[in-house]
Amino acid sequence: MACNFSSTGMTKTADLVNEMLAEAKGAWLIAIAVAFDTETKFVFSTERRPLEALNQLIKNGGSPIGLLKFIKVDGSVQGSYRPFEEYSGAPWVKEYFEGLLANTREIVELSRTGPAFPTAY
Repeated sequence: MACNFSSTGMTKTADLVNEMLAEAKGAWLIAIAVAFDTETKFVFSTERRPLEALNQLIKNGGSPIGLLKFIKVDGSVQGSYRPFEEYSGAPWVKEYFEGLLANTREIVELSRTGPAFPTAY
């Protein structure tokens, strides 16, 4: 999957962060999934400076693909996703997010470890 973020025709990063923070109100945990060629990193709504974190990941070659949203239902965590408009029609996006959701436990753990996130697939 080629994931090159360009500001041309793409949503501004501040808008992506604001979108995440607005959706965080109804979530237990929410994150922006940022794709690289061989890994995915996350910007969580609980970060102190999510805009700066997202901008740094983009500067390092990542592409913000969409939102992962987690809610608690009867003691278990359930996840859902929504690709950003730029990627909503991409043929690989459903498989990509389903792969991330298959690793919900690891993603939740990443949200607790701080800014130095290990690779998540």
